[in-house]
Amino acid sequence: MLQIDDAGSGSFVGGTCIGIYRPQSNDYYFDIIPVELYNKENFKKKYYLDDVVEIISKGIRNFNIPKSETIEICRGYMFEKLKGWLDDNGYTWYCTQISGRAQEIIEKNFELYTERLGLPRQYIKYTKYPFHFHKLLRWVYADYDKRIKHCKVGWKSWQKIEGIKPELSHGIMQIPYLSCLKCGKSIRKGSKIRILKYTSNMENFVYMHENC
Repeated sequence: MLQIDDAGSGSFVGGTCIGIYRPQSNDYYFDIIPVELYNKENFKKKYYLDDVVEIISKGIRNFNIPKSETIEICRGYMFEKLKGWLDDNGYTWYCTQISGRAQEIIEKNFELYTERLGLPRQYIKYTKYPFHFHKLLRWVYADYDKRIKHCKVGWKSWQKIEGIKPELSHGIMQIPYLSCLKCGKSIRKGSKIRILKYTSNMENFVYMHENC
């Protein structure tokens, strides 16, 4: 049996991790759909779905999968084009919920990928729903010019608010145990800080060290 899943398709930051897992041998293969396929022009044309087919076809070749082996595919829009490719090439597949080891591996690889983009490990580890759109926006705005290139800017949810200009102010940190969203290091209570304020679905604040 082969299991196919994705991670990061709902994350504003980064591309999408597409992975294959083979439980009987504990082998897995994954690759990342580049975030460039989520820019305004490419996203409209759904080129990312073509990349799903490319990634999975490579994985199947690497595993030398016989066409008699059953393939489980995660439910969702990411695999729309893949289903047709599997049919055309004579594979047996069905859609189901992917969980357990397969899901863990693919999600972990997406997390490691976003860390390489600069997302702090402690943010991923300790934030509830760390890949929620409006939470990631705070990280993006903390260093906008360098980070927006890592984002799915073709999304309608982004296009609705991309003209927002955060307001900058200065203050003293009153909240303990917060980290600077620019450098990722902790902010000492009572220290000077820079504060960005903007409104998306609600009023948001981005806290950074004074010198970051």
